[in-house]
Amino acid sequence: MITFPAVRDPGSIELLFRNIRTHDKPDKITTDYLASIGFRRQPDVKLLELLFFLGFIDNNLSPTDQWNAVKEVSDGQFKSVLSPAIHKAYLKVFQYQSEQQSTDSKVLMAFFKKETGVSDTESAYMVMTLQVLLDLADLQATAAEKGEEAPAVPAPAEKEPAPVPQTALPFVSDEPAPGIDELASGVSLNITIPAEAMDSELRELIKSLLRKTLQDN
Repeated sequence: MITFPAVRDPGSIELLFRNIRTHDKPDKITTDYLASIGFRRQPDVKLLELLFFLGFIDNNLSPTDQWNAVKEVSDGQFKSVLSPAIHKAYLKVFQYQSEQQSTDSKVLMAFFKKETGVSDTESAYMVMTLQVLLDLADLQATAAEKGEEAPAVPAPAEKEPAPVPQTALPFVSDEPAPGIDELASGVSLNITIPAEAMDSELRELIKSLLRKTLQDN
């Protein structure tokens, strides 16, 4: 049964290739080498699988010509090396997407599960790894240079819509509604305000109104 790389930390993929492009080439690509460039966690072992899958290291864990081809190159040159490597390694995936006429990540997850027998979580990491690689490459430009049709790019997984925050209902007093009595001299307005709704500014306003009323009287 075939397998596909499933890197746990997608951000480590770009960092790994940045190190390959800027650091001296080692004789062997091992876990010790990964640790020396900052990848010391157990899940980082998946990066070795990724390099082997894309053809950057051989069965003996030695760097290949493809590794040499990305040393000290520009971003554009790096993409021109990475793109065909992705196309070759994931050819079966792209063919499947073309047959299904779908780039839905859920469809691709089902494909990875069927081909490899992994769990939902592992297949999701496989999809994510491919998506990150395609972000680093430019398969469309590479295909255009060769006069070929570019493979379909898997769409990002649909996210659940964010819950709409529920606005708390305003406090409604049990007191009767304000009453308005028309007087000859004006309008009298009786309002009952709960104590907990009072603040310093409102208290000062009430005091000012009371003082004015007393003065007027």
